[in-house]
Amino acid sequence: MSSYTASELYSIFIMQGFAGFSLFSVLLLMALGLAIIFGQMGVVNLAHGEFMALGAYTVYLCSNVAHNQFPSLVSSYFVFAIVIAFFVAGFAGMFVEWALIRFLYKRPLDTLLATWGLSLIMQQAFRLTFGAREVTPTLPEWLMGSFKPSDTIDIPINGVFVMGLTLLITFAVWAFMYRSKVGLQMRATVQNRAMSGAVGINTKLIDRFTFALGCGIARASPERPSQPSAQPVRTAAHATLSIPSWSSSSGAHRAWSARLHRPSVSLRASQSPVSSLRAQWARSPCSSASSSS
Repeated sequence: MSSYTASELYSIFIMQGFAGFSLFSVLLLMALGLAIIFGQMGVVNLAHGEFMALGAYTVYLCSNVAHNQFPSLVSSYFVFAIVIAFFVAGFAGMFVEWALIRFLYKRPLDTLLATWGLSLIMQQAFRLTFGAREVTPTLPEWLMGSFKPSDTIDIPINGVFVMGLTLLITFAVWAFMYRSKVGLQMRATVQNRAMSGAVGINTKLIDRFTFALGCGIARASPERPSQPSAQPVRTAAHATLSIPSWSSSSGAHRAWSARLHRPSVSLRASQSPVSSLRAQWARSPCSSASSSS
């Protein structure tokens, strides 16, 4: 430490901090997908890292297709590849929910075993298809290099892209959950599944869509496709998700929740997702016809 000057230590701190925020962005998206799946369905998905790898290999294939078949798209393929990877991972998650997960609801230990076995199957499939060595898509020129806020600080452009993409996806998920009809149905299903089914929500379809959404968000986290990296990233994402879960059960958090949920500041019943659906049903023509009869 004595061999570094104060300005050099400051530059190292800034660059290492930026690298930490870039990794945090990847883990945030991974944990966001896990939180959506677990909060909605009560399923701990141990194959979450493999769904991330599935989308990453999709980006790798798009890179090869763009360079070999469509050279004019080399500079712009990456954005479209991320969108394609999102839908590939999402549809794969939808198929897994239909073929496996839907038979294991309310059996958390069985879902742990089933998704762990699924992760092993997917890892072996990736090894047989792409090999065991790490592969990397060719990034477009505008993602290469870095910019220099000062003479001793280099900020990689791809790290800025990862952080910007994380902010965009996080805001989009928030807007979808709280500003869309499907998000209202998802929150209503979490709050009261029986009542949601009674007012006409297809809870099974909502579960399938939720699992697909969580798997798709996992792919939105930009990570290189490699077999050994899926498990550590998945483990780190589970740890990221478990930190707020642990704090939510602490006595301090319960004390603050008791203060924040006093009658003077509690949410009105009309703000509940199930109550909103009841109000929509009361205003619908079907409700008027049934009441008049």
